[in-house]
Amino acid sequence: MNWTVVVENLPYLLRGTVSTLAISAAVIVLGTAAGVMSGLLRFVPWGWLATAVAWGVEFIRAVPLLLQIFFIFFGLPAIGLEIPTFPAAVLAISLWMMANTAEVVRGGIQSIPRGQFEAARSTGLSGLQTMRYVIFPQAVRRMLPPFVGLCTILIKDTSLAAIIGVFELTRAAQETIERTFRSFEIYLVAAAIYFVICFPLTQFARRGETRLQHP
Repeated sequence: MNWTVVVENLPYLLRGTVSTLAISAAVIVLGTAAGVMSGLLRFVPWGWLATAVAWGVEFIRAVPLLLQIFFIFFGLPAIGLEIPTFPAAVLAISLWMMANTAEVVRGGIQSIPRGQFEAARSTGLSGLQTMRYVIFPQAVRRMLPPFVGLCTILIKDTSLAAIIGVFELTRAAQETIERTFRSFEIYLVAAAIYFVICFPLTQFARRGETRLQHP
């Protein structure tokens, strides 16, 4: 174990960590907003729209994230749409986040007993008011644990962006290894950084699930 190499290159790895967190933050904001909207559209009274959204979500979830990154970065230029590496990674991962968040929203809303809908409508609330003031606030509590788990997966999957040249933690580790030829130490430190970021989130998600099971 050559810890001198680790100490000398730690600032570079931390720069990659900052980039990983920046990608994750951008994806969480964009993907979550689009995912919540898509999840709510599954419950609109217009059947054609709900069906179209459902098929779109299922298609994105069925396609590997790596392929989506390749399509956006390498495929779109074939039709004249060239996107730089960082925005391309954010866009591809945001689509993945949108589809999975939409499923979390759908599951959370469907977990609310049907009687809640009927009781709200019996008081004179419209369908939109029922969803906004009665159903969605209750569903958010149930959505939180799986959503946090989704964010944990997202942070780890940002490593796929290294394949198209995005500078993030995994890419920083690869470049450091190319200079130092110390793969064991560098990958070990990179894994430890991912653990430090993701472990608190997994614990939070587990506690949330426990509270839901034992309120």
